[in-house]
Amino acid sequence: MSWVQNLLYFIVGVAIASFGFINIQLLQLKFSQRPALWEKLDAVCPPPEYCPPTFALNVASSIIFTRKFANEGYRKFSKALDRPFALLTPWVRGSTVIVLPPSKIPLLTRSDKTKDGQWTNLHGLVETTQLAYVIPDSNIYENVLHFDVVRRKMMAPEDISRLAPVIADEIKLSFREQWGTENEWKSINGWDGCGKIIARAAQRILIGLPLSRNESMLETSRQYATSLLVGGAIINCFPPSIRWVVAPLISLRARHFQARYVKMLLPLVEERLLTRLAEKGGEQVPEEVPDDFLQWMLPICAKNKDPAQNQLDAHRIALRLASLLTPLIFAVCYVFAHCVVDIHSSNARANILAGLEEECSRVSAQYGGLTTSASVDALKRVDSVLRESMRISDVSVTNIFRDVTAGEVDIGNGIRVGPGVRMVFPTQDIHLDPDNYEDPMRFDAFRFSRSFENEYEYKHQGSKNRAEERDSERELITTTTPTFLPFGYGRHACPGRWFAAQVMKQALAYLVLNYDVELIGPPPKRRALLNMMVPPVGVQIRMRRK
Repeated sequence: MSWVQNLLYFIVGVAIASFGFINIQLLQLKFSQRPALWEKLDAVCPPPEYCPPTFALNVASSIIFTRKFANEGYRKFSKALDRPFALLTPWVRGSTVIVLPPSKIPLLTRSDKTKDGQWTNLHGLVETTQLAYVIPDSNIYENVLHFDVVRRKMMAPEDISRLAPVIADEIKLSFREQWGTENEWKSINGWDGCGKIIARAAQRILIGLPLSRNESMLETSRQYATSLLVGGAIINCFPPSIRWVVAPLISLRARHFQARYVKMLLPLVEERLLTRLAEKGGEQVPEEVPDDFLQWMLPICAKNKDPAQNQLDAHRIALRLASLLTPLIFAVCYVFAHCVVDIHSSNARANILAGLEEECSRVSAQYGGLTTSASVDALKRVDSVLRESMRISDVSVTNIFRDVTAGEVDIGNGIRVGPGVRMVFPTQDIHLDPDNYEDPMRFDAFRFSRSFENEYEYKHQGSKNRAEERDSERELITTTTPTFLPFGYGRHACPGRWFAAQVMKQALAYLVLNYDVELIGPPPKRRALLNMMVPPVGVQIRMRRK
């Protein structure tokens, strides 16, 4: 069958699906009532009361035009009027979310529960990947005790310091094995090449040696992480009323890789549980206790005494570890791969690489390598280039979700939001706002480090106090501000960002010092699928060992 026939079949399929989608939207409008709340909100597109067919068509078109609609609403309402606006999307029931203006970001610092109402960030996170269609055990994503492990073991400076040499060791070995040591140019898929490095580092911390280096395990974890998020994005393009039909089909790939991953992981989990039981029973056990996420999680699981939940069930523990693969692998790879693309597609590529290599060489010589958290913390330009890439190459159009679950939440402007309504922030537009960043559409690699370049001189001239004072003023990749929101903000800012930053900085530093890289062809155009910015999965690079 020729590609022309395939294209025709695809177009016909899309046309039929679009027709069905619009008709489902019209039926929903006919038999459902929209809350009076929406009448108080500005909107980019006309509400259903004006013309139901147009409303349904706009909801369907948001699959492609969410980025355009959000940008228009930000300019017209968030910026000009400092007001929230309604954004159409098939993602939620009612086909609309509230986009809050930047002035409402301080709301994220308040308690989730107040005397008037309650909201949660969990529903939006779960529905981004549609975990309910992939993980049959709802306890995994409703009782997120694995996040407690992140907070206790992956946030404190001493924890990051302990993990730094382990990450450095894994990154060095994975680059040598995956990218090679030849001095001849060779071509690879950039997304896969970056993903394999990140997957190795993540798995080493997640489950430890030797299983973390099993090639089948690594590839399965990487494929699962990607298929879960991409599958969730596709499922969200369909109205909630028909997801029960399409979601099981779309999630087949993610469920396949999840089953493979859990099957490979179960023997290790069972072994750890048996060792724990033996230790509790006073039996002799190996003196060296594994220092990985699986081991850290067991005491926290054991604290739950509810027999109905049985948090020490081996299969449940394996599923918890699987649920972490998307933030640990896909999300970190997304930033790392985009950073490589952003550097090598910049007009200032040569200067950026020279600046990074000079810093990495100098700091490595000063600290005897880049295997400690102190040495990695000294990589100011590396930190800046990653932060700048996260700013300009956002993973989504809107982010920081809040769903009202009880009572009413007062968001000002005389608007009170009741249960069942999702609120989001226009994070991409905030990051690209000229009022927040000078020349925001330009990738300025050293935007966040340039004004601190003299710190090295201060320290070597004996101005320690001045250097420390300047250090406290810097905005690091882990610093969340009202104008830098990739890791969220306030009470539920990402607790794993210190670990993610450590991995990305060590990986980028090793790449800069040891490999020449060039993009093959033009840089990929950024496209949105509903709310998700599609990752550069097709980007090709050529590289060689220096």
